[in-house]
Amino acid sequence: MYEVLNQMRRNGIEEREKLLAWFDIMTRKPLEVQTKLLLELLNENKDTEYGRKYNFEKITSIEDYRKQVPITEYDDYAPYIDRMVNDGEENLICSQKPVWYNKTSGTVGVPKKIPYTQRTRDCFTRYSLGYQSGFLYRHLKEKYFGGRWLNLIRCGGSIIKLGDGTPYGPISEAALRPYIDKWQHIFPTPSQATFSPKGTDTRYLNARYALCDKDLNNINCSFTGFILDFCRYIEKNWKLLVNDIEKGVIDESIELPEDLRESLSAGIRPMPERAAELSAIFEKGFDTPFIPKVWKELQFVTGGASAGFSRYTNEVRERYLGPDIAFYYRGISASEGIFSVPVEIASHESALIPDSLFYEFIPVDEENAEPVTMDKLEIGKKYELIITNHSGFYRYRMKDVLLVTGYYNATPLVEFQYRIDKTVSLMGEKTTEMALRVAADSTAKECGFLLVDSSVYPDTDDVRYVFIMEIDRVPKELNAETVIDRLERNLEKVNPSYADKVKSGLIKPVKLVFAQPETYVLYKEMMLMKGNSIAQLKPVTVIGNELQRKFFFGLVEDFEEIKRLSAKKVRF
Repeated sequence: MYEVLNQMRRNGIEEREKLLAWFDIMTRKPLEVQTKLLLELLNENKDTEYGRKYNFEKITSIEDYRKQVPITEYDDYAPYIDRMVNDGEENLICSQKPVWYNKTSGTVGVPKKIPYTQRTRDCFTRYSLGYQSGFLYRHLKEKYFGGRWLNLIRCGGSIIKLGDGTPYGPISEAALRPYIDKWQHIFPTPSQATFSPKGTDTRYLNARYALCDKDLNNINCSFTGFILDFCRYIEKNWKLLVNDIEKGVIDESIELPEDLRESLSAGIRPMPERAAELSAIFEKGFDTPFIPKVWKELQFVTGGASAGFSRYTNEVRERYLGPDIAFYYRGISASEGIFSVPVEIASHESALIPDSLFYEFIPVDEENAEPVTMDKLEIGKKYELIITNHSGFYRYRMKDVLLVTGYYNATPLVEFQYRIDKTVSLMGEKTTEMALRVAADSTAKECGFLLVDSSVYPDTDDVRYVFIMEIDRVPKELNAETVIDRLERNLEKVNPSYADKVKSGLIKPVKLVFAQPETYVLYKEMMLMKGNSIAQLKPVTVIGNELQRKFFFGLVEDFEEIKRLSAKKVRF
């Protein structure tokens, strides 16, 4: 039944084993690999306009590179990229012509155009697909093969051709479209659940079609928060889903373009036996994980999950997934490159990839610190990441902060912590995204409610933090004043500098408002409608623009009404 899919999985297993072996070799001599990579990149690009400007041909060491080439940000490359895409000029920042321009999510400012060359694509493919499949096969053996996989990566972003003819759009589109002709062999859901036409309820499509397939082998998503959304949707809507599966219909309340509704309806059939199985499971409630009961053959879940995603990952594991299904956390990547891969199943930490990019690191807790190479990193310290890639970015500030958690052979193990540009600092207190999440999570735990999600708006006019929380399962005896008091204490605990500023009167105590049910799901849907790829959307921990501010503050609700809805079990 799954011959095509399993043949795809088996193809190249030996090559993937070689890749894992090579990775082990590289991680024993990372600086040697890094130096070789850097000099190769500089030699390849020495005759570009940027390479001539900074005398790449005269650079023979890492030390030379640091002396001759400045640390950069996107604005340093924007004029070159404009000439590339508008005038068709080549050989400006990279000798290779980009095969794609990645569109960033646009959640902060105007979406950027990140050049993506064939070498960058090859590196992504090698580690995001080759390494991943080899790693999973090594750990799961024959359990790696079996049924189809559920894809929760959505690609609603549009692809356009730029002035020079190069495609521009979310990279997830480029990664998944080649599988269209084999879609039914790989995925149980229709392709429209991934490449979503406007007005498509993709949560329904993913849930309905996945529930029909009892032999699912794995679930794939961009971030673990999307699995959580998927599970919450099933918990809330299981009666509708089971009814539709039993009768072989799509309920009239489901939003779909009419032509899509007709084509999908023509291809489904009643499944009363499967509906009865599902009903028997769901009627027992959701006090124990339902995923192992619904999909008994499910072997693993893949998705992005760092320490910053622990709120979502923990709930997925404890409430829906259970302890026995393998969790593959992908490591760290961005439009500019793939940085790290895991070396253990279900570990938030991942090892830097020595031959993917050239890395430098600035210690974040030291004033005027100079960048260091990976051999100088210290366990327990945090560093801002600087990269040089295959696509024409040199000593480029990613604005990502990584925590060094250990070493794999001689190569650092890291966890993503937060973005430098999303630190809240009204009076110099510098509260990180991680600290804000810890304060919110601790408050939810102490008060006994479920925290669906939260955001912080730094109100510069009133000089205070305004927290927005979407919550559920609220204890009857809880009141808003208790939540605010606990939140203020937890904020002061995670950042003593914030505590000092509040006590001195420089910052007012925290203000707390509550979001209506499904606010954060609606935000994702809105961003999809605006042409963004849902796969790129990260949690909005810090509200950073006017669009986000208007959206979230336009969907607030009274605390007592939230309690009433929670008591009626109107969730998510």
